[in-house]
Amino acid sequence: MIKEKIYYMLEIENTSPLSIGGGIDDVTDSDILKDPEGNPFIPATTLAGVMLQYLNTEEQKVFVPKIAIKANNKTKEINVLSPFFVSDAQITKNTGVSIRDGIKVDENKITIDGNKYNVEILEAGSEFTFRMELTVRDNDDSAKMKQIVQKLLANINAGNILVGSKTTRGFGKLKIKQVYVKCFDASNLTELVSFNKFNKEQYEEAKITYTETDDIYDTIEVKLKQLGGINIRSYSAKKDDVDYRSICSNGVPVIPGTSWSGLIRRQVNYYNNEICKQGFTKGNIDDWFGYVKESNGSSKASSIIVEESGISNFKTFRLTRNKIDRFSGGSAESALYSEEIVFNGDTYLTIKVKKELNGQDNKYIIGLIALVIKDIANGLVAIGGQTAIGRGLFEVTDIIKNGTEIAYDNSQKTADKTKSLDDMIAEIYKVATSNK
Repeated sequence: MIKEKIYYMLEIENTSPLSIGGGIDDVTDSDILKDPEGNPFIPATTLAGVMLQYLNTEEQKVFVPKIAIKANNKTKEINVLSPFFVSDAQITKNTGVSIRDGIKVDENKITIDGNKYNVEILEAGSEFTFRMELTVRDNDDSAKMKQIVQKLLANINAGNILVGSKTTRGFGKLKIKQVYVKCFDASNLTELVSFNKFNKEQYEEAKITYTETDDIYDTIEVKLKQLGGINIRSYSAKKDDVDYRSICSNGVPVIPGTSWSGLIRRQVNYYNNEICKQGFTKGNIDDWFGYVKESNGSSKASSIIVEESGISNFKTFRLTRNKIDRFSGGSAESALYSEEIVFNGDTYLTIKVKKELNGQDNKYIIGLIALVIKDIANGLVAIGGQTAIGRGLFEVTDIIKNGTEIAYDNSQKTADKTKSLDDMIAEIYKVATSNK
């Protein structure tokens, strides 16, 4: 018998692009999911799925209960109706759908034939409303169920629960703008009959403290200053427009998480192999960055989140150039093209590494990432296209780990910066020696 019924209405905003495909490829290789009126939405199956996946085994049993039944002298467990309901998230503010181009490259930044693709995304800043319902019955632990809901809300708001695809590459972050709630128990259960769960005016504004946030990531933020231009291409087919410009989100130039991840993975793999040559146990790059094996259909999600970087304080220049014939060294016939390049901007590279990697400490991989940050600072690696002509270089101006400033090297340590990248790099050999 029902002893409590709790309704939640949530207003949320996506703070990074969303990519939720509906299996349709009319416009791109993966069109965003839309309702019959053409409005993007987040399906309830997606929301419920990511919430359930985030919970531990015992918490999952609360929201996916089972009962034991006997049949043919055998006992088996079957699922029963969940006490937790989630609705679709319907859009209330649409910042626009755009198309992202992408291409797969190998470890030498050479494009792989037949692997150009494009996808539709919903730009950051869109707003949604969705509902949740919690049904508490006689034998249920009401306090525990409410605590689980609080945990889910806190970790959605903290960016630990992400939705859609490419979530480990900067997509799918949500922010809770407001929560409304309506509770019914034995004292007012009869009022439930006249309650309209779709009407926000019948709810009460809830004050959520979000204290149930899980500390599951080490976060490294690197503040960067462009040294020249960057060119991560987005192609245009509009008349009188440039042939391509730097990829943008809501009009702001960005460096996609996929671009950063490719660079970081390549360099981490290089250093990992070099350490292995010294007789140490080799770390598993696929365990860290994930993989998809088309040969057998197996895959693994990345344990490292690399977020998309918006560029600020930039200048743009339009350039017109001739394509050069690589054989003759002269201009190729009918190959004039124009481009818009972003120069001298500021940005942040944000990397989140799970604290537990298959039961192992993450200090080894964090040390390798510190080496990559050194490579970026020293101009040894560049990001994007046209790197052979000086594009994609950065100066490192600040480093922050878990909210604390980190010195670039040991010589720059101060009372405020007691740790450095060198300290993080030193951990590589401590961990490698212990695993040798």
